[in-house]
Amino acid sequence: YKGVTFYPNRQCSKKYQLKVKVGGTTVFLGCFATAEQAALFYARREAGRDTSDLTAPPPPPPPPISGAEAVRQAESEGLTLATSSSSNSGYRGVCNCPKRRGTKKYELHMRVGGKKLHLGVFATAEEAALFYARREAGRDTSDLTAPPPPPAPHSPAGAEAIRQAEREGLTLTASSNNSTGYKGVTFCPKQKGTKKYMLQEWVCGKQVSLGYFA
Repeated sequence: YKGVTFYPNRQCSKKYQLKVKVGGTTVFLGCFATAEQAALFYARREAGRDTSDLTAPPPPPPPPISGAEAVRQAESEGLTLATSSSSNSGYRGVCNCPKRRGTKKYELHMRVGGKKLHLGVFATAEEAALFYARREAGRDTSDLTAPPPPPAPHSPAGAEAIRQAEREGLTLTASSNNSTGYKGVTFCPKQKGTKKYMLQEWVCGKQVSLGYFA
């Protein structure tokens, strides 16, 4: 397994050691009783999942977002929830159906080519309105709790990095909680030289710097 080394002479039951390379530096991630347990830790870490309990199942999908959270999510993505005075929910295309069974009582419809399309049912009017706003903006609507798409490149070199990622089949991880728009990337305007973007990640509870970039 990648990064896993067997040490038969270790004086304990955990004889499998896991290490990874981070920014050219070898980082020790722990010792494990089996190679598979170490490999599971590595896989969960790469997927951004919890590594504290390797016997735990993968985390459940996120719960439906509340109305207030949907509004905040829309604001973080630069979207506006379209209101309507003719709708009983207050939002365009969203209809409150109190007699519907279950907790999802808000239906979303829109007109496409003269036809009325049903786009789904939602737990809150704001969640339905967020779906509508994302669809109108041509964004992914599969996960309403997902972060916004990556921002426009900051420079020609940034655009080339995006193209390179696409060639390698990679996706640059966006973040609505970061001023740069990318997870782990911080803009440091006072940094000397041309490389003012710092990349950091958490490794075993510690924040590790992976370098500066242009």
